[in-house]
Amino acid sequence: MKKSLSFTVGLMLLLFTVQRCSSITFAVGQIPPERCCFEFLPGAIPRRNIASIRTTDSRCSEPAFVITSKKNKEFCVRRSSTWAQKRYEEALNSNN
Repeated sequence: MKKSLSFTVGLMLLLFTVQRCSSITFAVGQIPPERCCFEFLPGAIPRRNIASIRTTDSRCSEPAFVITSKKNKEFCVRRSSTWAQKRYEEALNSNN
C-alpha cells in the first residue's frame, strides 16, 4: 500500500512538472508583434516630409501605418485614413 501511494504521488508530481514545463515553453515561443499602434495622428503629413511608410503587424489589435518622417520620427496613422492609404500605395509602386 505504501509503495502504491508513493508511486501515485510520484507520478502526479511528474505529470504536473511536464505540464508546467510545456506551458512555459509555449509561452516563450509566442513572439509578440514588433510594433503596434495605440495612439494615432489625427492629421495628415505632407508627402515631402515622409521618409518611409509601413504597415503594423497583422497581430496588432488596430491596423495602422507607421510613418517615419525625414527627421526620423515615427507616427501612427489609422489604416482607414485615405491620405495614408494613398501614400502607402505610392511607396509600393515606387519600389516596383
